[in-house]
Amino acid sequence: MDMKSSVLITAASLADVPDFTVGLVHVSPSTRTVSGPGGRGQAEPRVMQVLIVLADAAGSVVTRETLLERCWGGVYVGDDSLNRAIAGVRRLAAGIAANSFEIETIPRTGYRLLTRVEPNEEADIRTAPTEATSGPAAPRSLGRRGVLAGGLAAAAGLGIWLARKPAADPAEPLVEASRTAMRSGTPQGQRRAVALLEQAVQQVPGSAAAWGLLALTRARIDEHNTAPTTSQASRIEEAARTALRLDPDNADASAALAVAIPYYGDWLAAERRFDAVLARHPDHLFVKDSRAFLMGAVGRMRESARYRLEFSAEDAFDPDLRTREIYAYWFLDRIAEADRAAHRGLAMWPRHAGIWFGRLWVLAGTGRFDRALAHIEDGVQRPALPPPMVATLRNAINAAGTGSPTDIAAASRQVMSGVERSVAAVVNAVMLLNLMKQTDTAFSLARAYYLEEGPVIAAVNWRPGQPLVPDQRRRKTNMLFTPTAAPMQRDRRFMPLMHDMGLENYWKQSGLTPEFLQRLQA
Repeated sequence: MDMKSSVLITAASLADVPDFTVGLVHVSPSTRTVSGPGGRGQAEPRVMQVLIVLADAAGSVVTRETLLERCWGGVYVGDDSLNRAIAGVRRLAAGIAANSFEIETIPRTGYRLLTRVEPNEEADIRTAPTEATSGPAAPRSLGRRGVLAGGLAAAAGLGIWLARKPAADPAEPLVEASRTAMRSGTPQGQRRAVALLEQAVQQVPGSAAAWGLLALTRARIDEHNTAPTTSQASRIEEAARTALRLDPDNADASAALAVAIPYYGDWLAAERRFDAVLARHPDHLFVKDSRAFLMGAVGRMRESARYRLEFSAEDAFDPDLRTREIYAYWFLDRIAEADRAAHRGLAMWPRHAGIWFGRLWVLAGTGRFDRALAHIEDGVQRPALPPPMVATLRNAINAAGTGSPTDIAAASRQVMSGVERSVAAVVNAVMLLNLMKQTDTAFSLARAYYLEEGPVIAAVNWRPGQPLVPDQRRRKTNMLFTPTAAPMQRDRRFMPLMHDMGLENYWKQSGLTPEFLQRLQA
């Protein structure tokens, strides 16, 4: 097999690709910069990867399958991800490249890169301006002879890189094994992921990639899934700082430092942290994930959902991303797609708590109480939840379905009996009380949980022996902005609660109107 058609181009390997010329553009993969008549800019990693593969083909057609294989490693990501990357290359062609090359779509097959310049023009690229000029160069006519020196020069430069095998990072096998372990979606997998990375940094203490991923993995676990008995903050910072000393541009380390700080009550600072990392590393998946979650936490649910669906397919094998994809479809009223996402998730990760709850809340939140009850009773897919939690979910959803005052009163007492013992029970209680339209009790619980007020004592810290449900260890506000919370949002007590929690101040500082207020004002 020809080497060029089989080499995987990853974001990490961009540093090993030599600079090349295509059209009137000088491309530097290691810095992801492109310079040409239309100015200078930086391409997202995925856009750069696709540009490299297309340029390497020297005017030949590149199938969609080849692009997915070489840029995504053959992982199924759907058409949207590839289409966005192609659109990014076309923006470069129209802007910085001043239309000196174009990407031609070959229907039902793939794409090819065609240049519009003569060889002598291409040679002059070393002296081409790198800042914006007064206007783009006039495009030349394009025919079959338009496949000229740009693609060939790119292929010649890339061929040198493709012909040699980059020196492998000795820590890479352990790093990749840790990524696989995290995808299990289980606490055991998370522990194994950390153990593998700790082994990697012991064996290869100079591996910035291993240190950075260790920091990020610890931060991800601390952010959503587990509750260690000792603080992880110092260990996250230590690993991240070590990675940044070895590689000041290490994306995972920067992401870990941004994600590690809890943001309840300090939402604007968190948003700015995430945005600062994304300004330097715009393709970092887990910072985008955390930013999307934050947007939901401040009442921007539909905006968060649209943003999430732009990147959610980039890792089809991460169960946490699949969990939050279910909610994104729900918040956008795309219920059939939410159902399909939940079915796919449970087929891939049976008994995964996050995916299981995602399906439960979509069913119950759309009034399909009979199906929600059947979902609870399905012991094959139900995670290992404590029997009291299962009974509470069953009775509360049944009461919401029957509307019986007797059923609702009994279920409400049962719901509230667990809130002192478990953070997961608090989050569930907010959802269940709203489903049963027990708004007074929901406000009492919310003020206890968020503000430490009133006679209700709500659990705010996870303790050993409590159920681990994703997204429920840190103090979260997202459940206040789901469709099930509409009774609270319409209540006159909701805005005073937002004021006391500090969210009203966030909206003023950011100049935003939360979506629930937009609906009420409309």
